Amino acid sequence: MFRASLILLVLLALPLRANLGENVKQLVTRYGTPSGYSEATPSFPFGTVSFTASGITLIVFLIGDKEVGAKVFKTDKSALSEAERQSIMSADQGGSQWKSVPSSDPGTLTWIRSDKATALYDTQKFVLIFTSDEMAKAVQAAQAAGPPPAAPAPPSAAPASTAPAAK
Repeated sequence: MFRASLILLVLLALPLRANLGENVKQLVTRYGTPSGYSEATPSFPFGTVSFTASGITLIVFLIGDKEVGAKVFKTDKSALSEAERQSIMSADQGGSQWKSVPSSDPGTLTWIRSDKATALYDTQKFVLIFTSDEMAKAVQAAQAAGPPPAAPAPPSAAPASTAPAAK
């Protein structure tokens, strides 16, 4: 019993982490039952699946069945410590190290990997965001396509004729 409790405690201490490239089955195996999901729309080309554990929320962005990005934050909206950020980022190395790079936004810390994956930490919203090259290309394509077309107006009743009736 002690050993099982110790293993469970160790598993709960592991942070939720982004693993770019995993499929939904792998995510569910790793994190359990999702706490929420959404489907892609014409204006947002990604489906999402969410997981919450040990005070951390992970929202995974999907194209088809493949993770292409993620958002990680504390459920209570407090800041992730540097050690927590590094732990989460270390869990998703993708075969290469994260390298800190200058950011054009003073409120954002930025890292990149050799596979063009990016990690951003918003120091005001306390959110760590992972994006893959595939996600960046999908966002660019959606922006280039512009907003989805407006729905056609519902048919209206024909206006009453003001012409005199023919005799």
